[in-house]
Amino acid sequence: MKPILFKIGSLSIGSYGVMLAIAFLVAIYVCYQRAKKESISSKIIIELALILLISGLIGARLFHSLQHIKSNGFIFWEGGLAYYGGFVSASIAGFIYLRSKELSIPKMMDIITPSLAIGEAIGRIGCFLAGCCFGRPTDSVLCVVYPEKSLTYTLLKGQCSYPTQIFTSVILFFVFIILIIINKWTIFSGQLFLIYAIIHSIQRFFIDLFRLYSPEEYVGSLATSQLISLIIGFSALFTMLVILFRRHRYIK
Repeated sequence: MKPILFKIGSLSIGSYGVMLAIAFLVAIYVCYQRAKKESISSKIIIELALILLISGLIGARLFHSLQHIKSNGFIFWEGGLAYYGGFVSASIAGFIYLRSKELSIPKMMDIITPSLAIGEAIGRIGCFLAGCCFGRPTDSVLCVVYPEKSLTYTLLKGQCSYPTQIFTSVILFFVFIILIIINKWTIFSGQLFLIYAIIHSIQRFFIDLFRLYSPEEYVGSLATSQLISLIIGFSALFTMLVILFRRHRYIK
C-alpha cells in the first residue's frame, strides 16, 4: 500500500490517480489499435474515450454516494468510486454518442471490450496501493496487512485481509488475453462484449464473497454489486443464447 507515490513541493501525487491515468491510456491504445483494423478514425476513439471516462467517473461517484447516503448523507464531492455505477452511466453515454455518429453499436462494443478488461485490471492495482476495496479479515496465507498508520489498518483493526484488488487484477489480465484470442472466433457482432459481461459478472460475484462491505452496501444477503452482477450476467447470457438460437434456426 502506497497512497502517495511522491511529492513535488506541497503537491502530492496519489497512486490511485496515477494508476487510473495509466489504465485510461493503455485502454485507449488497445482500443485504437483494434479500431484501426476496422477503419474507424482515431477522432471517434478519442471522443468516445473521453465521453466514457467523464460519464463513468460521474456515475461511479453518484452510485457510491447513494450507497452511503444513510451514514454520510449525499456528499458527491468526497469518497470513492463504484464500478457498476460507472459502467452503467458510461454505457448510456456511449450508446447515445455512437447513435449520434450512426456507428454500429454491437461492432463498437466488441472493439472496446478488451480495453474494459485491461483498464480495470490496471485500475485495481491503484485500489490496492490506495488501500480501498479491501477484503475480509482472514488467517489464510493469501492475505496482507496494511501499514500501521493507514486508514485501512485502522478500519481492519490491524488484521490480515484478502487482497481482493489483486485477485481481481490478476483475473482480468487473464480475461484480457482470452478476449484477444477468442475475438477471431466470435459468430456475431456484440458477442465478445456479451462473453465479457458474463465472465466479469461471475468473477465479481465470487470476488465479493471475500470483500469487506458495510451493512448499507447489502440488499438482503447479497452485496449490491453481487446483485447487479447477477442481473448483468444472466441478461448477457440470455441475450447471447437468443441470438445464437435465432441464427441456428435461420441457417437450418
